[in-house]
Amino acid sequence: MKKNIPLALVFCIFTMTSCKKDSASAGSPAPTPTTGKCKPLAEPGSISFGYLPHTYSYHADGTMESISSPPNETVVTNFSITRSSPSSLGIPEVYNTETTEYNADIFTSLPTLAKVSITIDGITQVDYWEYQYTYDSKSRLIKVVESTPHLTTDLEYMLTISYSDQDNVTLLTLENTTGPRTPVFIPATGYDDKPGPYSAIKNPQLFIVGNGWGGEPSLIFEALSKNNPLGFDFDLNHFKRTMVYTYNDNGYPITRTNTNTNLSGTVTFAESYTYQCE
Repeated sequence: MKKNIPLALVFCIFTMTSCKKDSASAGSPAPTPTTGKCKPLAEPGSISFGYLPHTYSYHADGTMESISSPPNETVVTNFSITRSSPSSLGIPEVYNTETTEYNADIFTSLPTLAKVSITIDGITQVDYWEYQYTYDSKSRLIKVVESTPHLTTDLEYMLTISYSDQDNVTLLTLENTTGPRTPVFIPATGYDDKPGPYSAIKNPQLFIVGNGWGGEPSLIFEALSKNNPLGFDFDLNHFKRTMVYTYNDNGYPITRTNTNTNLSGTVTFAESYTYQCE
């Protein structure tokens, strides 16, 4: 069973809701950021808009330890991330898992390869997906290539990521590498000048985006950018999102108001963050 096919992805956001959490437009004036860094502790979520509450915990050295989003749990180690969710069999003690093994220490290095094994209802499939990561001279992630080595008829894809001089993602280009190759372009419409909610974490894309590189674009803009996105467009589906923020005394966003607009109309929903600040 395959997921994250980019042109099928087209995306859960275009139902006018969010798949997990999303991003916001130039909010009210913020206080001047202090030098203290903040790591996220919690995001309440909104079930009505399709994303779960998230609670983050950290090791004593400040590296990510786990992410709780009941009934789902994520455990992080130096070389792997394991996500678990209740089995489709409905047996409490049986969990489906997705374990991603990286070829480098994700707390100190930049992995170039990830191999994903999945267990569904007690049946494990090894090396179900592979992801290759490419970085530029500034250590910014510029390409993700997804492949399914043991599924020869499956669609595979590539995501190319462009940045501004301010280290913010300006454009996502998504295309299949098997089957029809028509690229999908998703440009950002702007950024504020404040730190993003995950900017104090090493390799936040591995926790926030995970293996969903063909999925919700706001997560990719958010995880890979220095500042907070103010919106993005998807002209093929006549979709636009704008984001508006309020901030804490360190300049980090504490609320984000998202507005989705497409041919069906407009929907607005809010998110919030709490932090552990230095």
